[in-house]
Parts: sequence; C-alpha cells; structure tokens
Amino acid sequence: MGDERPIALVTGVCGGIGRAIAAALHARGYHVVGSDLTEGDAGPAESFQAFDLSDLDAIEGFVSAVENDVGPIAVMVNNAAYFSDRAFADLTPEDIMRTLTVNVGAVMLLCRTVGDRMAQRGGGAIVNMSSIAGKRGSTQADYGASKAGVINLTRTLSRIYAPANVRINAVAPALVDAGMGDRLGEDVRESYVQRTPMGRGARAEEIASVVAFLAGPDASYMTGETVNVDGGL
Repeated sequence: MGDERPIALVTGVCGGIGRAIAAALHARGYHVVGSDLTEGDAGPAESFQAFDLSDLDAIEGFVSAVENDVGPIAVMVNNAAYFSDRAFADLTPEDIMRTLTVNVGAVMLLCRTVGDRMAQRGGGAIVNMSSIAGKRGSTQADYGASKAGVINLTRTLSRIYAPANVRINAVAPALVDAGMGDRLGEDVRESYVQRTPMGRGARAEEIASVVAFLAGPDASYMTGETVNVDGGL
C-alpha cells in the first residue's frame, strides 16, 4: 500500500522557522515536501525540491514537479522570504525588485497555481508567512511593504477561493529566535525584546504550531485572516 498521508509543501524549509513548520506538520500526519534555494537541513521533510522563487516563470513547472513526484498538494505553506537588511536610504532598485518578486510575486503565483489545483480537487489550505512589519511598519521599508502585500493578498485570494473550499490564511510573527531574527544586530534584537510585553522573542515552534493549526481541520471555518504571533506588540 502506498503512502496515503496528505502532502504539505513548505518553502524556505531549511531555515529555522521552516524546519519547525515541517516538524509540526509531520507530527500531525503530513508527508512534508520541503523547498529552498539549495538542499540543506530540512528537518523531517521527507522529500525536497530545490527552487529559486525569484524565477516566476518556472513556478508552474515547480508545482507540477512536486505533484508528479509525490502527489497532490493538500497544504501549501509560503514561508520563504527575501530580507535585504538595508535601511531605506541604502536600498537599490535590485533590492526592491528581488524583495517584491520573492515575497509578493512568488507567493501570488504559488497561491494561484496550487489554489487552482486544490479547487479542482475539492479543497485545501494555504498559509502565507507575513510579519508584524507588514502591520506596524519597519526600518527595512522593502520588507515591511512586501509583508503588508502578503496580508492584502491573503484577504483578497481567500474570497476568490472560498467557494471552492480552499482556505487561505496568514501568520504575522514579530521577533523570532530563528530565521530572519538571526540576522538582526544585537541592539535591534534587544530593542524588540524591550518593546515586547512578553519580554522575549518567539521560539520557531510557537510560530509553527499556529501555522499547523491554520492548515488543519480545527481551522476549517477560518479564511482570509492574518494571525499575529507577536508577544503582545
């Protein structure tokens, strides 16, 4: 008998948050397919597809390759993101375009490509990774703007796909002790911690558990929502 577990595709799987998401979904009975720029530590992901999300023209082929190799995608987690870590005054046109291409363009096309297939099969769940920077603003203007775009995109697409039983939600973390949070300077991290009512950054597993909830049956009547996981900011 073949593997009958539902399939979850997680982008950015080799980062700390991506690995935690893969682990949370695996623990809930999913066959996890991980994707990242290059193969690395993908945690419990059982399959891997290397892919550069800046190559928008190749997204249809990427999704087809995953489904041809493993099977139909039941859950899509758009976790991967680009973070230039440049102040507004220092941003180049190339920084801006890459940030918007990976963080908004790729998410939009993955939602459409996977969402259309889910709709044909009777439903599915998509979870997009936004950020509190998309709600509160950020000194990294390109990143904050892109994550605000993810929030709007999530709301807009949820209405398009809801009649087909495809749910689309998002998660908006603040400081996380993994992923982009690892690239912040100590002074910036300390500033976040001091402003956070809970007095610490999130653990990657705390983000992953919310992603897994939104992906699963307990959130069956939730769509179009962006859930803050921010320690009270």
